Amino acid sequence: MEDNIVKVRGRHGTKSLDITIPVKISEKYDIKPGDLFKVVAKKEKNGTKIVYSLIYKSNR
Repeated sequence: MEDNIVKVRGRHGTKSLDITIPVKISEKYDIKPGDLFKVVAKKEKNGTKIVYSLIYKSNR
């Protein structure tokens, strides 16, 4: 399995953070702007696990 490294970025004027989806993943799974994901985060022994589940596919 190939490691994908992403950087968390802050947004100016808000407390929201962005995590980038690498292009290979977005192309392989047809992820487009406007798609909606449910996010579940939980602490684990070795760090934090964040799981994104697609709940709405945009028509873009």
